[in-house]
Amino acid sequence: MAIIWIAFHLLKMIYNISPIHPLYHIPGPKLAAVSYLEELYHDVILHGRYTHEIRKMHKRYGPIVRINPNEVHCNDPSFVDEIYAVGGRKRDKPIHQVNMTVIRNSGFGTVDHDLHRARRSSVAKFFSRGMIARLEGDIAAMTQKMCDKILAQGAAPFDVAVACSNLTTDVISGYCFGETFGLLDRPGWKPNFRDPTMSTLRYMFMFRFWPFLKGPTKIGVWFVDMLPDETALLVRTMQIDIPAKVKKAIDDWNAGIVYEKPTIVGAIMDSDLSAEEKRPERVADDALAVVGAGTETTAWALAVITYHLKTMPEMLERLNNELQEVVHDPRQLPSWTVLERLPYLSAVIQEGLRLSLGVSGRTARIPTEESLSYRGKWQGKEVHHVLPKGYAIGMTSAITHYDEAVFEDPMKFDPERWLRPERRKVLDSGMLMFSKGSRACLGMNLALCELHLALVALTLRVFPHIRLYQTTEEDLRYDYDMLIPMPKVGTNGVRAILATE
Repeated sequence: MAIIWIAFHLLKMIYNISPIHPLYHIPGPKLAAVSYLEELYHDVILHGRYTHEIRKMHKRYGPIVRINPNEVHCNDPSFVDEIYAVGGRKRDKPIHQVNMTVIRNSGFGTVDHDLHRARRSSVAKFFSRGMIARLEGDIAAMTQKMCDKILAQGAAPFDVAVACSNLTTDVISGYCFGETFGLLDRPGWKPNFRDPTMSTLRYMFMFRFWPFLKGPTKIGVWFVDMLPDETALLVRTMQIDIPAKVKKAIDDWNAGIVYEKPTIVGAIMDSDLSAEEKRPERVADDALAVVGAGTETTAWALAVITYHLKTMPEMLERLNNELQEVVHDPRQLPSWTVLERLPYLSAVIQEGLRLSLGVSGRTARIPTEESLSYRGKWQGKEVHHVLPKGYAIGMTSAITHYDEAVFEDPMKFDPERWLRPERRKVLDSGMLMFSKGSRACLGMNLALCELHLALVALTLRVFPHIRLYQTTEEDLRYDYDMLIPMPKVGTNGVRAILATE
């Protein structure tokens, strides 16, 4: 059997680099094309560093490169609408990408285009601008609660991303289940949802290559008290806490209990989805995906913005002056609609989103019914590639957001770049923090509302009273990928402390 297994994989490797493979004509290193070992080495052994290798491939081979036997990567923002298409052009998600998640039954973990569309449509209206506007009063109240908690912090330093994740977790959990996790009401910043999120993501590359390793996350609930602290936190959140919230919400729905405000779980139960799709286990996967997606990326963006504003007082002063024109009481904020019209505030947020990256892992799509034709230029020459249907192609924010052809001096925090109308279309095409197309981030409106309200409150109420604590740019600069961007191991994130008078 061992000989047969070896022979099979050797033949497969030969096929992968042979002229009969549909991706044979795509440029790229043969080592990446022959098998997944190159990707495995950089992502599993070196932990989340394959994105750096892909960036090097683009510099050597051009805007279109083959990065594994069945996947192509693009580094040309002009092609983004072809990759992430809308309007009925079907795009599946690669199983190789989906394998890394432990929530396969969520919209995030759905491979098939049509099933994803059905699952997404059941909750899509809850993330429209109109629905988020109805939630705005709750977001504003929780934002003030976060500011109060920071200002009552005492002398100890605190992690800005953790503090902001308390806010984002309470907002999305309340919207999802009808009651918040109550993190902002507790003393201190632990427990929080950020820690179990990090615990989950730590294993994602191993899950991608060896999906069977996800099994213990299902059976671990029976042994949670005997597990190491980090693993226990992961299992308890995924298999006990979230399912319990979902069960209560479904039980209340079945009992005809009407919440004061609609919930995401209620929307799923009210939808036209099949009974199979409304199973508590399936709904719990969706809920976990929604809470996870609605927590970390927005909190990290606020932390990144905090660092740059606190190290660039002239920018902070300019923002403060603009806010003073519309904010008369920092405890009674104007609406999101009013705030998003402020040009410098919006520019600061856009730049924070760019440097915080959102999801930093590559987001590939499979065109199932059409081949894609790419035309571009590289090193002064015309480039043309036909990308066959049935094979994955994607882009990565951690590459595109740092592309000097799109963002001049890309490592610099420069809100001014967003105030140049003649460049705005090009800049927008290179922004992938919410992804694009039919699978774009469902919570974009919620995130933007939170960012505007929270940043205004922090700027006017908190920033005058805090200073950064033992934090340098190294503590937030992207170093490796864990689906979300991670700074170098050993760094401490963006930390702050109440300033002494």
